Amino acid sequence: MGAQTIESISEFLLHAGTNFQIVDMGREITAIDAQTFLDIENAAIPVPRPRQQHAWFGIIFWNTQQKQNEYIWFVKLPVDEQGLLVPASRNHFLQIIVDALGSSLTEDSEQDQTLPDNPYNFVPNQQQMSLFNAYARNLLDKPATQGINDVNRYLSHPAIVDWTKLSVQAVADTALLINQPDKKEAVKACFHLYAADFQSVLLSGCEPVCLDSDLVETFCQAIAASDDSVKRDQAILRALTTQSDDPRIQNILHDMMCEEASLDVDTLSVIAARHYRQLNDELIKLFFEQVAKCDESQGFEGALFKGFFADLVQIPCTRERVLTLLRLPERSATLSRAIGQLFTQAKG
Repeated sequence: MGAQTIESISEFLLHAGTNFQIVDMGREITAIDAQTFLDIENAAIPVPRPRQQHAWFGIIFWNTQQKQNEYIWFVKLPVDEQGLLVPASRNHFLQIIVDALGSSLTEDSEQDQTLPDNPYNFVPNQQQMSLFNAYARNLLDKPATQGINDVNRYLSHPAIVDWTKLSVQAVADTALLINQPDKKEAVKACFHLYAADFQSVLLSGCEPVCLDSDLVETFCQAIAASDDSVKRDQAILRALTTQSDDPRIQNILHDMMCEEASLDVDTLSVIAARHYRQLNDELIKLFFEQVAKCDESQGFEGALFKGFFADLVQIPCTRERVLTLLRLPERSATLSRAIGQLFTQAKG
């Protein structure tokens, strides 16, 4: 099997005798179907959730004869200014794996499934890995990790179960099932009683979940009744990631961005990464007002504003709003300076 006969990663995996599942790991963890992935590969459609000017994928594949042994590649590929995958980079990656592995993916040994060193690999951090593992097991109908029953007991009885003995992976596996009635009711009743570290891990595990309306309300109320725990509020914002507009989340974002004090870089990053879909015309203006304030107060000299602008202009659902921002007649002096600096940097 030569590189000249293979024109996509999808085709390589099929020719190598595997079945595969693609997981988009850009801004949230989301499965995508084979045709969508092929269209993304061929730059027929924009990358739906790029991050840091790259598309991020977890590629799960298995020998068609032995599904019990799955293998995973974590691959990131650059995206152009219009949000399309850069074909030359995809082709370079393809050349590397074809040259190194040939058709050996049909063999069932771990060595034959391992990618050679290349500039397109990435290693998820521990939190991302536990979340990905939980999501992948659920996606492929694999049994949950051991310890999930202990997590369920803590959800209902936090005062009598030692949370420090719970595994991070078991919490992540449990979080994917948080909409189940028993878990949902336990979290609604006891969320404020959970240890802060447990809250953080549980909330992280909720990111791929389309939360039940009652849980959205519970988490929104937790932010509204904030005890100034910025890290906890950031974790809740991540958990509230959703595929559609939600007025309750938009109200939370509005209140946060209308505060006199500017938001910190980490909170702005969470909003851009997880709640870009919530940024309607008003909120996207407020967001970039906050970015401009933070940029000036922290001495980033335009780099912060430029980074968030480049990030959000590549996302299909925010691109037009971001570009429209440049032409808004009514904006603060701070935002005007930031936009002016953006044009200056572009000319330079």
